[in-house]
Amino acid sequence: MGLDMYLTGDKYKEINVDYVDGFPLKTQRLDLGYWRKHAPLHRFIVDKYAGGKDDCRPIHLASDQLYEIAEAIREDKIISNEDSHGFFFGNSEWWDELRSEREEHAQTFEKAAGWLNIDTQEYWHTVEYQASW
Repeated sequence: MGLDMYLTGDKYKEINVDYVDGFPLKTQRLDLGYWRKHAPLHRFIVDKYAGGKDDCRPIHLASDQLYEIAEAIREDKIISNEDSHGFFFGNSEWWDELRSEREEHAQTFEKAAGWLNIDTQEYWHTVEYQASW
């Protein structure tokens, strides 16, 4: 058990032309990112985009918000280790290791923002962050 963090994208079709098992396929769910016990990042997203309410519900993110998260990660502006505690949320050593991978994590959010901005008349996209613990 612990904090599992998911960044997912839904690709919606405007015209339903594909069928799966006899039912119209309206969306494809994509795995855009995953983190394990990165409590400082989780706390940052919840505080900034969910009003501090940590109830494991999806948090819908716009491209500008995804870019803000990437910048915060890259510039180490997410909350400190001391503000992220609890049995299920990892420990300072683990968070320091995750922070050492900040460029990779920032690029994940930037890639999601770019994908969200793809301009097409056939599809539209949404991105959400959700955690479970």
